[in-house]
Amino acid sequence: MTTAPTASAATTLHPVPPAAVPIWRYLGLVLAPGVGSYAFNAVTVSLSQLHTEFSASDAGLELVVAGYGIPFATLLILGGRLGDRYGRHRMFTLGMVVFLAAALACSFAPNLGVLIAARISQGLGAALCTPQVLATIQATSDGAARVRAISAFGASGGIGAALGQVAGGALASVTFGPLSGWRAVYWLAAAIAAAAVLLGRFAPRSTAHEAVDIDVAGTLQLGGGVLLLAAGLTFGPSLGWPWPVPVALVVGAVLLLGLWRHQNRIERSGRVPLLPPSILRLPALQTGLLAAGLFFAGYGAILYVIPRALEHGLGLTPLDAGLLLLPFALVFTAVSLSLSRIQRWLGDRTLFWGVTLQGAALVLIAATVLLAWTPTLPLLLQPSLVLLGAGQAMIFSPLTQAVVREIPVEAAGLSGGLFGTVQQLALSLGVILIGGICTAAGLTGQAEFAAGTFLDLGIALIVVLLALRLNRRRTAHE
Repeated sequence: MTTAPTASAATTLHPVPPAAVPIWRYLGLVLAPGVGSYAFNAVTVSLSQLHTEFSASDAGLELVVAGYGIPFATLLILGGRLGDRYGRHRMFTLGMVVFLAAALACSFAPNLGVLIAARISQGLGAALCTPQVLATIQATSDGAARVRAISAFGASGGIGAALGQVAGGALASVTFGPLSGWRAVYWLAAAIAAAAVLLGRFAPRSTAHEAVDIDVAGTLQLGGGVLLLAAGLTFGPSLGWPWPVPVALVVGAVLLLGLWRHQNRIERSGRVPLLPPSILRLPALQTGLLAAGLFFAGYGAILYVIPRALEHGLGLTPLDAGLLLLPFALVFTAVSLSLSRIQRWLGDRTLFWGVTLQGAALVLIAATVLLAWTPTLPLLLQPSLVLLGAGQAMIFSPLTQAVVREIPVEAAGLSGGLFGTVQQLALSLGVILIGGICTAAGLTGQAEFAAGTFLDLGIALIVVLLALRLNRRRTAHE
């Protein structure tokens, strides 16, 4: 996207003093990450019903999942910048309406092809609405109010993931007259989306630029690069890494390298690029995004192995695995919503102590899995999972804040798009890492659970070092 700089570049529609925005006005917005997480997690635990009803192959089922996740990851940055240009509330509402309509289309899909097409539309809607949440929070809040809003953003994602696991497993096991229970998964998604649209009317309005042109070349390079990377990372493991997959990854990387050079030329000419290199070069932003990527890779790895290991090793159902993680999600939510008070107490040390708690919890989980692999394991894991939920809540919000505060408010849409893209790609990378390790070593059950835990622990140690670096940089600038 390009534009000539103007004096009004940082102006907003209906400017609102940050301190004047009460937290309840963000309620409709923060439903977006929750319903987005729900739409992913609930569907993954209801795939067996799709296999039965549509005689779907494994490749077809994978397309149901990837049809949502790939366009979501590919278009997040563009969605954020469109919000900067046309108004974040407008793009949020448009995206959520598309998401809602797509969810209803999914629920009444007569065949697998229609379902996959509707899932692609659902991912498109999520990509339009989700980045507007962080962008609006950044543009219209500050200080403790921003911390509370970002904490609610994180809590929503945790609730959505847990609700997806539990509700998806429960609904998949029932029928509604002639309709299979998997269809009700989408009815619930549509209901949450409708609530987000209605409550989103009260959200503060903001935009960044009054006249922004679409940088077609940059948009195509960004979309193509992320699309190829996301598709390669998603389908590579299940396809056995045939030669087109690494080719796609290399071409995707080349496109993104070309994008970087293209964006540099635009910025040197005095125009505003889609991805401003001057912002992306900020050391604190790079450290924050790297730490966030590692955090989500570890998170994706351990959440991937838990239901698989328990199903194969102890015979638990997907619903049982979802219920196992419910206390973890509830603690994550409670700590997230209390984070403004925690940060007043711990200050910049919150991130460090969050990673420390996460590490301690992972050590306890590994010890429990190795020493007590019995049917009572789900109960024995609860104390360490509760500790893990608290630690991860103390990581998520500070990492989000570290990314948001480095991006100027006039480019606030970039913060939501960047953070979301890193999150989606890192979650896929975590699954690939642990899946590759377990496949190569032939690990299942107890060994698979332990491998995922140790991988997450190793990643957590690196995040500790990055957290210390972030704290040192912030202290040096104060």
